Amino acid sequence: MSTKADIRAEADRLRAHFERQGAEVFEADILQPAGALLNLYGEDIRARAFVTHDPLRGEMMLRPDFTVPLVQRHLASSGGAARYTYAGEVFRRQEDDENRPVEYIQVGFEVFGGAPAEADAEAFASIADVLADLPVRATIGDFGLIRSAITALETPERRKV
Repeated sequence: MSTKADIRAEADRLRAHFERQGAEVFEADILQPAGALLNLYGEDIRARAFVTHDPLRGEMMLRPDFTVPLVQRHLASSGGAARYTYAGEVFRRQEDDENRPVEYIQVGFEVFGGAPAEADAEAFASIADVLADLPVRATIGDFGLIRSAITALETPERRKV
């Protein structure tokens, strides 16, 4: 089993690869305001997040992922084309699987701007490249990504339905 230091070193290697691809390093506070997370994910996130109440800041959560704070930062700064990478701890409660960790390292590469299919393809290709020597298999569960790939195919429209 890998130690946390080994996992952190691998996360740093991955993030450095994305930096070489032109991504800006994004850092997010570990403690996040719950309001935006609840507005985006709904109450479902409350069941999986570690929630606390701060007398001055209100309801807060240990960072369940980097998505919301990254999008907030991007929209507040420019909203234009950009590339970001991040690596850090995220926290999720586990009620069904006691062997699944509640704290783990998330690494990401996000591409904003341009055609969605092209941005998704760039991100996927960069991730596939950096993971090529590892015993992992890519899976795609995002229907929007799959739809973008189908839409980009050079084939008659009737086959895309």
